[in-house]
Amino acid sequence: MSNNFGSQFSTTTNPFSLGNGKDDASMFGGSVPLPKVDHKSSHPHSKMVSFVFTYEEDILNSSVLGPKGQQYFAIGTDVGKHLLILTTIIQSANGTHARIEWGQPHSTVEWNGVLEKQTTGALLRLTPDRKQRFMTFKQTQFVWSPSNAPVLVGLVQFIYTMLALTSFELSTASSYGSEVVARVDTIHVKSTIVDVSAEGIAQGFLEIVILAVVLLMSGRPID
Repeated sequence: MSNNFGSQFSTTTNPFSLGNGKDDASMFGGSVPLPKVDHKSSHPHSKMVSFVFTYEEDILNSSVLGPKGQQYFAIGTDVGKHLLILTTIIQSANGTHARIEWGQPHSTVEWNGVLEKQTTGALLRLTPDRKQRFMTFKQTQFVWSPSNAPVLVGLVQFIYTMLALTSFELSTASSYGSEVVARVDTIHVKSTIVDVSAEGIAQGFLEIVILAVVLLMSGRPID
C-alpha cells in the first residue's frame, strides 16, 4: 500500500468516459472570464477565491465552478488513439486546454501556452521523505504539503482516503519565507474545494493549480 503524497487509491467508478466527447470551448455554453483581480491592490494576504470541482464520476470527469457558480474548467477522460488514456482540461475563458497522457512508464502533461510537455513526475517532484512535492512554474518554486494532517498509516490511512478526507496546500518555497497560494479540501466523495489567493490568480497561477490538483487527486501513479 503506497503512502506517497499524490498517489491515492483509485476510485471504484470508471474514469475513462467523457460525456459527449467534445474537446473544445463550446461545451461551456459561452465564454466565462477569470475572476477580476486588481494587480495594484492584490497582496499575498488578500482574500482567497473559491473554486469547486463537482464530479460526474471522479475528478478526471468533472467541472470546476468559480464565483457565482460559473463554470471555469471542464475535465474529461477518454480512450484515444492506440488505446491511449487521455485527460483534457479545457478553460472556458479562452479555450486553451491541458492534456494528460496516462502511460507507461511515465505519464506526460502539457498546457498550450501555459506549460511545455513534460512528465508528471517532473512537474510534481516528490521529496526524498515522500511527504511533499515541489513544483516550479514561471520561475517560482512551490511546495505541495498536507495541511495540518496527521501522519496516517495502515487501516486508518485506507479509511481516511476512501472517505476522501483530504486536505493539502500549495505554498511558495523561498528562503525569505512562504506564502500560501492555494488550499485544497475534499470533504465529500463528489466534490473538492480549491481556494486560490487573489495574488496567485493575478500572477497567472490558477491554471497550474487546477492541473496539479487533478494530478494529485487522480488516484493514478504520477511518478
